[in-house]
Amino acid sequence: MVHKTLLLSLNEIHRVPHLIDAARTLATAWGAHVSGLYVVPAVQVYPAAGYAATPDVYDGNRKHFETHLPKVQASFESAMKVDGISFDFRSLEASAPLIGNEVMVQGRNCDLIIVSATDRDASTGVEYDFVERLVIAAGRPVLVLPARGNVKLQLDEMIIAWDGSREAARATFDAMPLLRLAKNVRIVGIDTSARGELQGATLAEAIHRHGVKCELTNVTSDGYSAGETLLRAANDHGAGLIVLGAYGHNRFSEFIFGGVTRHMVRHLDRPILMSH
Repeated sequence: MVHKTLLLSLNEIHRVPHLIDAARTLATAWGAHVSGLYVVPAVQVYPAAGYAATPDVYDGNRKHFETHLPKVQASFESAMKVDGISFDFRSLEASAPLIGNEVMVQGRNCDLIIVSATDRDASTGVEYDFVERLVIAAGRPVLVLPARGNVKLQLDEMIIAWDGSREAARATFDAMPLLRLAKNVRIVGIDTSARGELQGATLAEAIHRHGVKCELTNVTSDGYSAGETLLRAANDHGAGLIVLGAYGHNRFSEFIFGGVTRHMVRHLDRPILMSH
């Protein structure tokens, strides 16, 4: 099985070349169709305060995306045509200011969603918790590219963050089409050797039956957080992709993300595949 329909979210405008490059790589490897998605958000309406008779309306974000739409569409379509990739481009007028809502709905009709992490320093753009909300609510695996840096999708070496959880299992098997493209996969457990455990042995056997070459690696945190430890392990082993099960729950209508996942999204220095 391979992923045949890829949804490419193009609203992180300064990362469009990197997003297109990743989609081209995967579409070529799998013979997949790429749906480019660009969302123009609705204006932000703030309730009237004090003695004001009418609410305040902010349309800066909407104008920002309307202005960049033609260039983004042209870049996407020309790249797909050069490689002869099957594609379509969708420009949607959102009914709400949140871009992520539309990406969630459209993403449920595809095999894999490709996005960029959000630039939290930008004054206009995608909402800061876009990736977190998308991973939890879309119901599909999400490939997240770093928000900064000239990082390409390298598929030779990959690591799987494994703790035996439901989320880790979901992410691992959602990532199977990607894992099959790797030359080597490492199943990484954190601080397990001290307890005499060999995490992931059964998982390694199951993955091997899919034709994936993999090995087990135990790493120690040495006082670092789990997120920091995973990024160090990825760097030490030259991994171009991390596979991670995302954790989250809803409390008082606010998404609270698990510490590992939150750290990874905010400090991402290479692509990561997440499922929930």
